[in-house]
Amino acid sequence: QRLAAKASVSATRTTKTCRIIQCRTFSSQPPLDPILDMESFQSSLAQHAQTITQSLVEDGYYCTPNPYSILPKSTIHAMRQQSINLRLEGRFEQSWSEKIDALTGKATRFDKEGVFACEPDGRDYDTAPNLITYMSVLLQTLPDLLNNVSSKYEKEQPSSFGLSATSFNAKLAVTSPGGSVYPLHIDNPQGLSVGDTRKLTCILYLNPEYQKGDGGELRIYHHLTETKDGTNDTAAARNEFVDLTPEGGRMVLFWSDEIPHEVLPTAPDADSSDETLDRYALTLWIPTENLQALHNPQSKFATLGDRTFP
Repeated sequence: QRLAAKASVSATRTTKTCRIIQCRTFSSQPPLDPILDMESFQSSLAQHAQTITQSLVEDGYYCTPNPYSILPKSTIHAMRQQSINLRLEGRFEQSWSEKIDALTGKATRFDKEGVFACEPDGRDYDTAPNLITYMSVLLQTLPDLLNNVSSKYEKEQPSSFGLSATSFNAKLAVTSPGGSVYPLHIDNPQGLSVGDTRKLTCILYLNPEYQKGDGGELRIYHHLTETKDGTNDTAAARNEFVDLTPEGGRMVLFWSDEIPHEVLPTAPDADSSDETLDRYALTLWIPTENLQALHNPQSKFATLGDRTFP
């Protein structure tokens, strides 16, 4: 199990989503063994595949009905601690993103204040075996499950998912308390024009002690409201959103190339040094081999981005 997960993630790792610190300091603690039950995790994904697919087709996103319906709380606790261990080893750095000029296509980089991230891979296995095992199993299991189920929705879906298990992008991020946010954005706004084939965003939250009022909700804009004359009204569309709390074990999936989203202030009234309120999230982006599925003008979500951004 250890070698399989480690080899799989190392072999399939592709393009960067954030810089990686070149020099690492490693813990003197002995390597850990994963407690994540691979077969149980695969079974849970299979049980949810129908609902996941239907939600993606109809709403553009999916959220697990209960925080621990995919993975048990003990596993999420372990994954959070392993994330902290990676941070202690110096694996995290300042997170950044880019703003794309709609007219020129020029990208302008900016730092996300209070947000730090790393790209976990097979080399991190000894420190974070549950993280690496989770990534490996998800990649080997979810694309085929959703591709198979999506064939039932040919009328509602303009093109097949075509999700690929041959490559992926990953980011482990921590958002500090004191009001840190992620600005409104779409994960893959440019698509094929820059060679970006990411289609599905998969987020797992690692905050088992999350309580109401801790903030950091993921706000997803997923629906355009039609006015009485049948036209899509921009102001109304911006009001069509759902706020999802980052409770430990919650998994959220949405279309990387179409769904606008943002992260609301994390524990805005707390001190930024209170590490118990750090918001951890592990994100995998799964690409598509069906290039027609990217920014498909016939998709029901095709104009959502244009009408959501101010």
